[in-house]
Amino acid sequence: MASRKNIHVTDNTEQYIIGRTTTDQPNWSGTINSAFELLAHLAKAEKPELSGEEWAEIQNIYAGSELSKLCLPINIAADLMTHYGATITSQLPEHCQPLVERLVNMTQAQQFAILDAVRLYWAAQ
Repeated sequence: MASRKNIHVTDNTEQYIIGRTTTDQPNWSGTINSAFELLAHLAKAEKPELSGEEWAEIQNIYAGSELSKLCLPINIAADLMTHYGATITSQLPEHCQPLVERLVNMTQAQQFAILDAVRLYWAAQ
C-alpha cells in the first residue's frame, strides 16, 4: 500500500533526478520509486550463486554493521580480508581463500546484490 512520506534528498539525489527528467517539473515520487524498482530488479538478476558456507561467511563479515551507508566502490573481498586481519589471501582460513578469489572477480552489480541479500538476511533476524 502506498503511503505519503516526507523525505530529504541529498544534492546528488536531486541532480540524479533532475538530470533524468525530460519535463519542466520532475516527478519526484515516480522517479524515486522507479529507481528502487530498478535496484530490486538488479539485486535479483545479479545475485550470484554462492554455497551456504559462502553466504554464512559473508553474512558474518557484516554482522552488526550498518549497511544503509556504503563506501563505494563496493569491495567485499577487501572486507573479507579485513574481517580476518589478512593482508594476503594465504593468511585467510583455507575455506575462505577460494571465496575471496571469486569476490575479486565479481562486478559491482553482483557485489551490490550480495550486500542487498545480506541486508535482507540481517533485517529478518
